[in-house]
Amino acid sequence: MSGAFGIYQDITDHKKHELDLEYRDALTQQAEAITDIGHYIFNLVKEKYVYLSPGYARIHGVACEEYLASVNSRKEDIADILAEDYQRVVKIYKQQLIDRKDFLVEYRIRRADGEIRWIREQCTVHRISNGVIQELLGVLQDITRQKNIEENLLEVRDTLEATVKQRTRELAETVSHLQDEITEREKIAAELKFLANHDALTGLPSLRLCKDRLDRSLAESRRNNQMSAVMFVDLDDFKLVNDCYGHECGDLVLKCTADRIRAEIREIDTVARIGGDEFLIILSQISEVADTQRIAKNIIDQISQVIHINSHQVTVGASIGIAIYPDDGTTSDELIRQADKAMYLIKHSLKN
Repeated sequence: MSGAFGIYQDITDHKKHELDLEYRDALTQQAEAITDIGHYIFNLVKEKYVYLSPGYARIHGVACEEYLASVNSRKEDIADILAEDYQRVVKIYKQQLIDRKDFLVEYRIRRADGEIRWIREQCTVHRISNGVIQELLGVLQDITRQKNIEENLLEVRDTLEATVKQRTRELAETVSHLQDEITEREKIAAELKFLANHDALTGLPSLRLCKDRLDRSLAESRRNNQMSAVMFVDLDDFKLVNDCYGHECGDLVLKCTADRIRAEIREIDTVARIGGDEFLIILSQISEVADTQRIAKNIIDQISQVIHINSHQVTVGASIGIAIYPDDGTTSDELIRQADKAMYLIKHSLKN
């Protein structure tokens, strides 16, 4: 009698487990490809990789089998690290064996194709036997793109900072230039204002400014029941100076005369050049008429002193007409007119 004997085994769960592992491997490889990540398990005793993911090999630019065959020691494993980073990485590796702690390090490698890539490696102790570290578990990530972006951002920042500094310097120069221009314009405006109210040759107030001061002096005299005086001064024989020595010499005589008059009056008083060789003097807060006569005499004496101009000795005189507030007038125009009239009488009679 013939027959058959067989054994049946339900391997559904086994097949399911194999399928799960295939799915996991596929998902892991897909995740590694997307994130530029690779995994490894390295045996320190054998100095060999126990496990190397496709992503790890891809980061180094070789196939897994080729990379595994090329590594026969820890030294060979890190031989592709650039010299500038090598000692730093070796020091971190050694420190891990002492501390038995995880580490995170960034460094550059030169791949087999010559391309330089930035790597971020995180490593942890995977297995310890009899107090000795047997295996390390690590994750590598290619961060070259991130580093390039960072370098570009740094270059952009440096360029921007340099541009800002340059623009700041240019702005500072512009502001300084504008400030100089404003200062110059203010100076010119002040000079124009001064020239509008002063005589360009002698620097004395003009007739307009003199009349303003006279109006203020008269207002104060009214309030305090005091006298004010107006002196109209005209130089004698000044035309001869211009005819004999020239207008340049005549200008120097006018300047000297202005200084001499200014020296004989008080700070509260005013002397103005109102044209040609004519001057107007305002005396404020006069107590007695005799005071004006004394001041007028002193002015005539000073003006009559010899003026030394180059090799010439020049002499001029002065005729002065005086008008007193309120006896001779109560307004500036009346007083100036009366002083002018008095000067005219002196001019055509006695002079000086």
